[in-house]
Amino acid sequence: IAVMLAHFSWTARVHLPDLGSAAVRLFFVLSGFLITGILLQCRERVAAGTTTAGFQLRQFYGRRSLRIFPAFYAVLLAAVVLHMGTTWQLHVWHAFYAGNLYLAAHGSWIDLTAHLWSLAVEEQFYLIWPCVVLFVSRRTIPWIITVLLATGLLSRLALVVLFPTNAVAYIAATPACADQLGIGALLAWCWHTRLHESLLFRRCQSLCLLLLVLVPVLIRWPDHPAIRIISPFMQSLAFAALVHRAALGFDGTLGRVLTWAPLLWIGKISYGLYLVHNFAHWWGPRVLRQLTQYRMAYLPTETAHVCYLIALSFIGATLSWYLLESPLNRLKSRFNY
Repeated sequence: IAVMLAHFSWTARVHLPDLGSAAVRLFFVLSGFLITGILLQCRERVAAGTTTAGFQLRQFYGRRSLRIFPAFYAVLLAAVVLHMGTTWQLHVWHAFYAGNLYLAAHGSWIDLTAHLWSLAVEEQFYLIWPCVVLFVSRRTIPWIITVLLATGLLSRLALVVLFPTNAVAYIAATPACADQLGIGALLAWCWHTRLHESLLFRRCQSLCLLLLVLVPVLIRWPDHPAIRIISPFMQSLAFAALVHRAALGFDGTLGRVLTWAPLLWIGKISYGLYLVHNFAHWWGPRVLRQLTQYRMAYLPTETAHVCYLIALSFIGATLSWYLLESPLNRLKSRFNY
């Protein structure tokens, strides 16, 4: 929802200029937590002698491939065939999940496919991280996670110093995202080793929850050099505390809100929503011209047009879920761990 508002609403971009990036950082933390948790469970099966690391690795990649690749390449193919924006010029970069590197090198959010940068970072993470978790020694994993945290901070520092006018690189370059994924991985390690039950962890978690108050303040000045370096790290700590609290479970009014059926439905189709939403800028005006017999390409108010683009995104994501994602997800049963 936050990403769609950032991409569809000029008012949201003016008043909350880094809303989309903050939302993607939450996604990275959550992804690092969930994926590392899955891999640590795979590692426990290997340690118990009931399976092999190679088998667990194959199953992991099989399941991830079924979930991610079909919808991604279907959307990319449709964008190329229909010549949506500059997709034709950049389709090779996106096809190999390297679009984020292209954007970082050129220092610009290019056209309708810019949002695919986060999926490129995610896939690059998937390429390396499973091998690290499954094959390195247990005592080495926390140190590697520490390296991830340092890599993110030092990478942004280097980018801000060497390329002060490139505001894209510190967001989209893979090393600059390492600490966000690493904080999620660290949270998963704490859960796996039961450190999250300790008094020290609970105190740190409470402190990190307080950082949520600072997130709206930090995203107001995204172009300040110091904010570029430290803000993603602080946001990720706050989001990790939120993910941890969610993993424990919410009750009361908040629990009822978060288990509200429409929100659960958004969660179910969220991958498709993210994939298709930015292309609504291309096909939204075309659909509207047809519906109004070429009298109108945009609705008269921003609110109405934003709602219209969101509705189109939901239609596209729902079709993707029923026609492609859901049927293929059922094939995951062939890749049980």
